[in-house]
Amino acid sequence: MFSEAIALRADLERIAIAEGQDTGEYLRPILLLQAERVDKCEPLRDSLASDYGITKEEIKISTGKLEELKKVDDIASPKCPVRFIITVEKLREGWDCPFAYVLCSLKETRSATAIEQIVGRILRLPGAEEKRHPDLNCAFVFSVSESISEVLTELQEALESNGFTAAEAERIIIPVPQGILPLGVQPKTVQLPPDEIDAAVARVQEAALGGKARIDSQKSEITVLVPLDAGETDKLTSCVKTPEAKAKVEEAVMLVCEAEKAFGGTGKTRMPSPYELQLDFFVPLLCVREDGSLFEFEGTFLIEHPWKLSAKDASLSPDYNPLKRPTGYSGIVDVADTGKIETSVVSETEDNDFVGALHQQVLALGGSDDWTVGGLVAWLDANIEHRDITAGESAEFLRKVVRGLMTKHGITDVSLLALDRFRLRDEIESRIREHRYSERRAAFQAFLLPDSMLAVSDERTINFKTMAYEPSWLYEGGFQFKKHYFGPKPGELREFTGNRELTEEFKCAQLIDGLPEVEFWARNLSKKATSFRLQTSTDWFYPDFVCMLRDGRALAVEYKGKDRYDTADSEEKRAVGKVWESRSGGRCLFVMPTDGDFSSITNAINGARI
Repeated sequence: MFSEAIALRADLERIAIAEGQDTGEYLRPILLLQAERVDKCEPLRDSLASDYGITKEEIKISTGKLEELKKVDDIASPKCPVRFIITVEKLREGWDCPFAYVLCSLKETRSATAIEQIVGRILRLPGAEEKRHPDLNCAFVFSVSESISEVLTELQEALESNGFTAAEAERIIIPVPQGILPLGVQPKTVQLPPDEIDAAVARVQEAALGGKARIDSQKSEITVLVPLDAGETDKLTSCVKTPEAKAKVEEAVMLVCEAEKAFGGTGKTRMPSPYELQLDFFVPLLCVREDGSLFEFEGTFLIEHPWKLSAKDASLSPDYNPLKRPTGYSGIVDVADTGKIETSVVSETEDNDFVGALHQQVLALGGSDDWTVGGLVAWLDANIEHRDITAGESAEFLRKVVRGLMTKHGITDVSLLALDRFRLRDEIESRIREHRYSERRAAFQAFLLPDSMLAVSDERTINFKTMAYEPSWLYEGGFQFKKHYFGPKPGELREFTGNRELTEEFKCAQLIDGLPEVEFWARNLSKKATSFRLQTSTDWFYPDFVCMLRDGRALAVEYKGKDRYDTADSEEKRAVGKVWESRSGGRCLFVMPTDGDFSSITNAINGARI
């Protein structure tokens, strides 16, 4: 869509120049680019410059903080170079731009008012006079919306309304750090004057509180870990000597209680979690031993060896045809002779490749760029990421691709391929990814062999005690988990399916929580740097649950539904999990239960012990 909008604007300008030679009217079509956010404007300008060869003088950004149009004296002047305007909300503030013919909105917009205000910016055609070329009498909108019918309906409603409405009121958003969800209480520490704590009383009361508070008489500190009831609060305040100190302790207890209620808790007293007690939770990592050192086994080990891309198959997908450009759905909004607003969707059987047809018109006006095979190969090489492939290898492969396409489709002018270079780049990137994956998979399988360098040792571990637990959402069911390391509400665990049946993962968590051999366990969060992970041939694998057993062993559990148990991805996860287990000398266990049968968990725990 982005490339098509840029090509359309260029084609409209060539048509405008041709018409201007006959009429004397100056017209320079401008493309309005609506970015998703303000911080996306500069990267969008960089992309226009680096990927499309557009000079930065032709691109202006118009946002609240960066209003570059103020420096433009007359945007309608033939001396003005501006052809692209990047904005976010400026399009919806009653702002008019002459020569605005094309809108490319990269921002999802779903209200009739918003669409009315945005499209209104490109309906104010210059002079509002009919042009000779029919395409210069139209405004063109590229939208990310998936429903052309909904867009047309909203456009019709907008155009039939009585004028443009005022800009929507600015919304106030209270930002929260992304990815961080408070789990409840953060311990509250009270710093007291020296000798304020009665050490003898403190020892007795700290034991009576069962770990709900920590008392350090030497540092004169009292830390409240969880909410306390009235009796427990009295025990804690009995450790200090003065009314002022008692008031500070009571205030800390109150703050901890209110904080827990604010984050969904009851505010009632409870036992602190293992994490709140700062108990160690060590899990050994799967590592590669090199030159006497251990390094976590991760993706770079799979692509460190040189591989010959030039020897790989250079054919692309059979569906790719550089001479047949894909089209999206098209729609027309017009004013009939009666003044009625009419809309229609161009059917798939009609010739709705407007951009493709316009390209042909423009080629008749001038001629294509002077591209060579070497020039196209160089462009592709510069625009495809391949740090694991040498320049010579990539260039030879790209030449094979280009020559193969020209032979297959009878292309004699490489400029026709260059016209489709962005789609061609994406196709080649996809093919290179396939070859890279085959290489990674072969390397991964070699690491699984018994004589590989993979090792598990207590020298390289993670300790959940030092990790931040940052789920996107918390378990909201009624079951009270007693052994979850980070508290009674595991992260990202659903209790019910859409049919109100218990999920298999929830059943698995229930079983683990009730096993007497389990000291504590954690719901292992996917795609978090602070979670336990194992490397597969494609990416990181995060087992669903990680457990600390009472005998000191670590247990990783990955539940798989019956429909996914035999996939290639699941097979790799089982394989690397079993290698982690086998290289640990009995320190680690890995199981993958399926189809509601959790007996493999108890069987693994009750097997050979260290």
